[in-house]
Amino acid sequence: MMRSGLFILLLLAAAVPVFAQGAGPDAELVFYDSMEHDASGAQVLKGGVYKDPAQGARLREKSLSAPVPADGYYHIRYVVDARSRARAEDYVRLFLSNPAFSSVADRFRIEYAEGDPELMNCRNDNPASPRIIRCNMDYILSLATAPVHMTGVFTSRGSGGAGGAGVTIVSLNYPLNTMLHESLHTWGLNDEYEYSPSEADYYCNNRRILKGPNTSSFPVREAYASDAEARNLHRGDISWLEEIAAAPIVYGAPAGADPGAGTVFKLGTPSSSPVNEPGLYGGSNCSRKMPSFRPYKADTIMKTLSTTWIPPIHQKAVLAAIAKAAGW
Repeated sequence: MMRSGLFILLLLAAAVPVFAQGAGPDAELVFYDSMEHDASGAQVLKGGVYKDPAQGARLREKSLSAPVPADGYYHIRYVVDARSRARAEDYVRLFLSNPAFSSVADRFRIEYAEGDPELMNCRNDNPASPRIIRCNMDYILSLATAPVHMTGVFTSRGSGGAGGAGVTIVSLNYPLNTMLHESLHTWGLNDEYEYSPSEADYYCNNRRILKGPNTSSFPVREAYASDAEARNLHRGDISWLEEIAAAPIVYGAPAGADPGAGTVFKLGTPSSSPVNEPGLYGGSNCSRKMPSFRPYKADTIMKTLSTTWIPPIHQKAVLAAIAKAAGW
């Protein structure tokens, strides 16, 4: 069936393995997220990253033996159980209507495969990290008739979300846009919420976590003489530096103006700058271990599930990753 250029196919049984094409050296990285409450009772995201070498190796092997057809579409398969099927369909509508993807909605081919929840076996069974949700990937990856670029799992079992390594997982008790957050991990974006001190010590040594399209963590000076000096010194540290045009990256100067010579400044865009304009804002994923920055003052979906906002810098990086995989 074809609907506005989008192909939707229900698969009830299959035998061909599924995989993610184009897996790189960090393909085994899996980001996991859980919703918790802080001291004030507000709901916040918590999580971290772990490596799954077996899954990374499996996906790389499959990508070599059976590549995704080069037909100009980005292929996604959502594996569901009977209770989570409706949630998956609701999510697809949310995903394709998001401003970041609506202009290319007809370039995705999305299909569903219904599995047995017992065999999917999605659970939280790691005593050391109870936030981590995982499933029987051998079974889930067997529910396919053809290769795809990404596999998503909607499950009525377990609790949490996970993304990366070509597979995303979300439980029914999490908000609908959790799958969008996890998918953006698979397409290269990092978390923008702060990891705990122990999590930062453990995770913030990986090159992808330290520097991505939407986060950068690096040593800084105690002071800078000017915005120009800071830009020159950190040109290789800040992925989105060229996108910061209107605001300085040191505070103490009026927004949009270069601070005067001879004045001492700290690294970071002034808080008075427009919240939706690119800048250099602290408090990102690795900030409990080292200075860690994100491009926007306003919350994005990579910081909180209370929004679905995917700003221009994020959108550019994600669409580039999708286009590379699909051959757009």
